[in-house]
Formats: sequence, C-alpha cells, structure tokens
Amino acid sequence: MNLNDTQTRLIMELQYNFPLDERPFTIVSDRLKLSLDVTLKEIIGLIDAEVIKRVGMYVNFRSKGMEGALIAASIPLDQLDKFRREALHIRELTHNFIRNHPRYNVWYVLKAESKETLERKVQDLMEDVKAEDYVILFSKRNLKLSVKYDVVKGISWSKTEKTPEKIPTADELGLNMELLKSLSYPLPVVERPFKPLADKFGYKEDELVDLISELRSKHVIKDYGATINGEKVGIVENAMLLINTEDIETSCNRIAENLNEATHVVLRESNKPWDYLCYCMLHGKNKAVIKEAAMKALGITGAKSYMLLYSLDNLKPGIVM
Repeated sequence: MNLNDTQTRLIMELQYNFPLDERPFTIVSDRLKLSLDVTLKEIIGLIDAEVIKRVGMYVNFRSKGMEGALIAASIPLDQLDKFRREALHIRELTHNFIRNHPRYNVWYVLKAESKETLERKVQDLMEDVKAEDYVILFSKRNLKLSVKYDVVKGISWSKTEKTPEKIPTADELGLNMELLKSLSYPLPVVERPFKPLADKFGYKEDELVDLISELRSKHVIKDYGATINGEKVGIVENAMLLINTEDIETSCNRIAENLNEATHVVLRESNKPWDYLCYCMLHGKNKAVIKEAAMKALGITGAKSYMLLYSLDNLKPGIVM
C-alpha cells in the first residue's frame, strides 16, 4: 500500500510515541495537527486495510505463568498442508514459518503451562504430521520484544532494551489473570480506549493507566503502541538470525542492548545438542538491509558461526496475543 504523508506520520507516531494516557488518540491528533475525528477515521481505515494489525500492548507470557519455545521441525512436503491446518487451530502456536534451513523447513513458536506440557504437545503434533526430526529451543530469557518498523528507512528499528532476569507473574503482582489476558487484546479506537477495561475490572481510568505504566517498567507489558503489517508497508522480508559464540549469554545481551534493528532477542536452551542458542529477528524492505543488520550483530558478538534463515512462507499470519 502506498502511504500518503498523513498516514506515514500517523503510523510512525502510533508505533514509537503512542501516549500512555486516558485519551491517547487526542494527544496523537494534537501532535499531528489533525482533528480527533480525522485521526480516528484514518486509524480505522488503516486497520480495515490491514496495514495496522492493532493498537495495544503485548503481555509477557511469563507473567501468565507460561513457558515458551521455538521449534525447528523437518516435516515432509506432503504433510505441510496438514500441519498448517492444525496449527491454525492452536491458539498458543505462533510465528509459524517455512524457512530456508537445509534440514528443518518449519519453524514455529509454542507456549504451554509447563515445559513438560510443552514437550508433550510438540511430540503429539510432530507425530501427527510425521515429522522426521525436530529440535525444541526453550526460551531461557526474553531479552527484547519490540516489533516496530521504520517505514521511511524500510527496516525494523526500536530502542534497545535491558530486561531483568525475572519477570513477575500475575500471582506475585497480586493481579487478576483475566485482566492481564484482557490487556493483550487490541484497544478500541475511540477517544477513551481504556474506559471499557477500567469499568470491567473496577478501576478508574487513571488508575488503570498508572497500573499499565508500572507493568511496563517491570517488563510485564511489552511493545506498547501500534503493531504494523510489514508486508503492507514494504517490509516484505524477515529473517531469523541464530548465532554461536564462546559466551552465548553475554553475546545475546549485547544484541538486545546494541542492535536497534532486532525485534525479538531470546536466549535459548535446547532439548538436544544445538550450538545456536542466541536468536533474534530482523525485518526489512529487502534482503540487503537485513544482511547489513545481521553483520552488525556478528560484529557486536564476535560470533564463531551463524545461520540467517529467511521466511519463505508464513503458515499462520495474524495477531499474536
């Protein structure tokens, strides 16, 4: 989609500067010198055109008491359609891509209540689609999550992060789990988007906004603002970078703290021998800008070896809750 100047400015503002306020869209309209009605109409139009996936926030899965893993699977070609259909019905299965690895053609993320449950679900699914082999790469630490696209430069870009080692759970925070789940859903594009949630859970609007601010400071809330459909704005390539270094934990931290182009940075541990335990995602208008960002990551970490796996097909497009 060819964006006009107003749409471009609006998308950038919603991604990078969306206010945490009782009336965030009013502040956005004031900044862009638009009326509130025009701003809301433009946003709804971009959502209808599938340019904006949602405006809202992501709740860290660890705060929900869950475990996560990236699974690399070798699935026979004649089973791929069956796998795709089954994956569409598993809400906890996300980021499901065919990638250009010589052995493992399918890479997907799965979450479950425990590692044991996760392993069992992976095993059952892989047996069902006659997978020849698979590796479970458990999430040891999520070091960065910020999926934002600089639509002017044509590359993923966001502030670097330093994430605490432990993310508090809903129980530890004394929070209603249903509230956390509800925060994962898109905000309504209205003048007072927090009012329905505040009313439902017995908060005043300013109290809920203050709570979200506190949860952001504790990394329970991540990626606040607009989520954009990259393909609709020219971000047509994505690649998974996996690196192998002498000190994998330090290297992964360096990427999270120094590589603006990385959207997800995760330190992983494997269920079988596997050398590539630092993972990050890169998105861009072409492979050249992704390759350039990957070379930055290698320079930051001094990697011994790496894999840069491009997406060939998205088996489960949509919003991640």
